[in-house]
Amino acid sequence: MMHRNDSSRTRAKILAAFACVYLFWGSSFVAVRYSAQLVHPAFVAGIRYLLAGLLLLVFLFVRRTSLRLGRRDLLQVTGLGLLMFSCNTLLLSYGGKELPAGLIALLLSTIPLFIALLEFCLPGRSGPTPLGWFGIVTGFVGVAILLKRSLGEGLLSPGAPMAAAGLVTASFAWALGSVLLKRMTFQAPPLVCTCWQMLVGGAVDVLIGLAAGGRHTSHWNAGACLSLLFLAVFATLVGYTSYSFLLRKVPITLVATYAYINPLIAVVLGWILLHEPLASNQWLGLVTVLTSVAVVVSTRSHTRYVAPPKIKISQT
Repeated sequence: MMHRNDSSRTRAKILAAFACVYLFWGSSFVAVRYSAQLVHPAFVAGIRYLLAGLLLLVFLFVRRTSLRLGRRDLLQVTGLGLLMFSCNTLLLSYGGKELPAGLIALLLSTIPLFIALLEFCLPGRSGPTPLGWFGIVTGFVGVAILLKRSLGEGLLSPGAPMAAAGLVTASFAWALGSVLLKRMTFQAPPLVCTCWQMLVGGAVDVLIGLAAGGRHTSHWNAGACLSLLFLAVFATLVGYTSYSFLLRKVPITLVATYAYINPLIAVVLGWILLHEPLASNQWLGLVTVLTSVAVVVSTRSHTRYVAPPKIKISQT
């Protein structure tokens, strides 16, 4: 009976974690799009993580959890923070100034495609099936066609190609961080590692914003503050801790399903809250890319897996 209750609680936690990742990350693109028009993008990225990290720090302190990190944990946490919270989110915030929320989410939906390619290059994984390779190629081609047609019809600003390139780079950074996180082992508790990861990434982003003159170009109002608070508490603190929990509990192929749920949520909320229109060719591109992602995720779920060696970082 005890074992059955534990299994039920675990399943409930997994379902709740999926709901948080789907809903909060999907709506976060709308919050980024709105706040990046008012606040310097580096501050949008940095403040959300600094605030989330500080809230988590207080929570751990109240619970009297040791916040110390060993040398290996510190190196791993710093690397993940720079990849996932500086590189990824900084480029995401800059993209929010140029691109609509739905398109931002769609470009970031290429993350499972990058994960498939990265895991193919790592020990213990066989290559994608022919259908999987077809999905990978189709996904990236769909993104290119979508951007080209949107630019040709004047639906995007002249700065959109650079923003799109930055978001594809952000997708790669997040995919690399996710693959490494799945394979790393930590001595410190997961929440402690997540806390320091947020603080490292957030601090770097804020320093970049200060160096770029963001203090003088940002316009703070109630809407901007509420957007950043939502990003810090729900999209970051709740969303990322749920994501990390799922990476430890379920196969990464299932976790990657958020990549084709989030764009749908972002498109609908962007249309409702920000009045962002979508032309017919954009809907076609959306369906093409998300179908490709679904194909890649479904084929990878049947790929034979050999347990890889854990990554070890030298302490010398």
